[in-house]
Amino acid sequence: MKDHLDHFRGNGYVVLHEVLSSEDIARVNDGIDADRAEHPDAWKMGPRPGFNALSNVGIDLMNRTDAVDHIVHHPGVIPLVKAILGEGCQCSGLSYIQREPCLVDPPEDIDGGDPLALSRNWHREDSGSVVGADMNDYYAPSIQVIFCLDDVDEGNHCTSVIPESADTKRSLPKTTDDHPRIDDRDTGYLDPDKPTWKDSFGREFGRRVGRVDVHGKAGTALVFNNASWHTASIRKTERIRRAVHVRYRQPDPVTSSHGVDPPYKSVAEFQAALPKRASIGAI
Repeated sequence: MKDHLDHFRGNGYVVLHEVLSSEDIARVNDGIDADRAEHPDAWKMGPRPGFNALSNVGIDLMNRTDAVDHIVHHPGVIPLVKAILGEGCQCSGLSYIQREPCLVDPPEDIDGGDPLALSRNWHREDSGSVVGADMNDYYAPSIQVIFCLDDVDEGNHCTSVIPESADTKRSLPKTTDDHPRIDDRDTGYLDPDKPTWKDSFGREFGRRVGRVDVHGKAGTALVFNNASWHTASIRKTERIRRAVHVRYRQPDPVTSSHGVDPPYKSVAEFQAALPKRASIGAI
């Protein structure tokens, strides 16, 4: 645990291998397949070219199936989440995402030496909100855990993160409104020589440097600070990539909806909307 906490403090993320068992993974995949067959209208392809994905957000999904119940409170990650965010933290959102194969050719300008990279839309979650980050030693306003349901390597889509310590996040410029956010979208980790990159679909994004591509066998979990730079690295591949994303935060401050699935405005609203069998409460 100490090594994981030290890595999280110094980098804003940690990768946990072999968290989910084969039975855990099968329960999710079989349950999702059954739900898709029973409720096809609930599963729509995402609208962004290259980021094609079938997805479903927590409340609607959990009201139809118990396929992800065991993931939300999984003992392989909860002790770490609790150690970072503190007593009383709660689940504040979740989603299932299946990224589809993509056979578009990479652009001539290869990003970061990755010859299969098609697109990367770098962002800090909730526009870099740091509301509540001072409530813990890790400067984490909220945590996201991505559970991989398929093997992920350099030949598949993956999540990429930019290592950044808690101390660095504290020192970065912030907006000065009632809901402060890290204010470095136009400067953060941009390549000084080639700060922009045109992806395979003609869109121009910031070219961020210093990324770590998170790879691992099915069952791997990525635990990261929602205020860290991260992205879906979309690659030319014939493989799908399935994952469950779960978010956690403290219920306070209730005036901020960072880390909470819309349309809910607080952790309490999100918790109240969960089906009774899945109400998580404090961890």
